[in-house]
This record gives sequence, structure tokens and C-alpha cells, in this order.
Amino acid sequence: MPRELPRIWIITNPEHGAGPIAPLRRALDGHDGHQIGIQLRAKHVSDRKLIDWGHELRAITASAGSLLLVSQRPDVAQIVGADGIHLPEAGLPILRVRQRWPRLEIIGVSRHDRAGLVVAQDAGATYAFLSPVFEVPGKNPAIGVEGFQQGIAGLEIPVFALGGVGPDDMERLLEAGAHGIGIRRAVYDAEDPRIVLDRFLRRLDKNHPNVE
Repeated sequence: MPRELPRIWIITNPEHGAGPIAPLRRALDGHDGHQIGIQLRAKHVSDRKLIDWGHELRAITASAGSLLLVSQRPDVAQIVGADGIHLPEAGLPILRVRQRWPRLEIIGVSRHDRAGLVVAQDAGATYAFLSPVFEVPGKNPAIGVEGFQQGIAGLEIPVFALGGVGPDDMERLLEAGAHGIGIRRAVYDAEDPRIVLDRFLRRLDKNHPNVE
């Protein structure tokens, strides 16, 4: 069985000026990583670069106690020893990934409406992202907290809120039924990623005081 899911997924930004690794290393510094997961997403880099980053992140996450997933590429996920794979909505079928790469215990998916969540749940996804909750440049119109709550109502699959989420949004999203959140810009645009992540974790502790 896979380890318990984190409450915060951080998605890499390969276009950051310092590269995708340094901000994450700084963010995780001094934090208990069990409530944090890292998703390596880099669509437009060579396989060699993706694998190099994957090995670096595997070492960092193993030290911090965090999960590591690779987006879209189950072959790379297996090569670097990741805990699982995250599939886009038009990505590989969940069942095919489970059959072909059984060592990848966690299969997450991205979805944009309730119908997609239902399909993912029925197909056996480990968890899903629902996005965008808030405004994100170049993305679909935001669904808002109410739309998020309606989208996940009655479902059993853990759903994470993604898209423009900040620390001050944590409480209402958790109250709306989110298992947790996904973030990217909040970490990579921060002057000090460690301080920003600490703010998220403090909001999480406030709403889940028994989280270890």
C-alpha cells in the first residue's frame, strides 16, 4: 500500500531563473516533509535533463521524508525511483499504467470538472487535482471555492485544490472538503520559499491539529 498522501503538492517550475531544484531545496529546509509531496513536471527538456533532475529530487525528498512523483512519464518515474506518476487529463490510461508499471503505487491525475473526477475515481486513481480554483493566467475560468466544493461533493477520491492558491486560502478550501492543495507559483515566485511553505504548513496545522 502507498504511504499516506501529503497535504501539499509542490509542482516544479523548470523555467525558474535558479532552475527547479534550488527553490525546492530551500523550501524543504528544516521542514518535516511528510506533509509535502514534490511533482517533477518539465515538458520541454531532454530525457537526460529530466532524469538528472529526478535523481536530484529523489535524494532531496528521501532526506526530507517527502513523496516524489513524475508528471506524464512513468518510464522516468521508475528510472529515478519515484513513488508514482501524475497524469494529465489527456494522458495515459490509469489501468494501463498500473499494468505496465506496477511499482508506481501512486497515480494522480489532473481534472477540471466533476465528470472528470468521477471517471478518475472509477478508474482507480489514487488522488486528483481539480483546477483552476482561482484565477491563473492562460488557464480556464476559475471555479472558485463553491465550485470546488460542488465538484467534489460525495466523491471518495482525495481531491486537491490547484490554481492560484495562497496560504490564506487554506482554511476555506479544507472546510470545502479539499484533501489538500497543489502549489507552484507560491513557492517559485517567493523571495524566500521556506518562509512561504512555513505559512502554508502553519495554516494546515491550525485546521488539522493532529497531523503529524
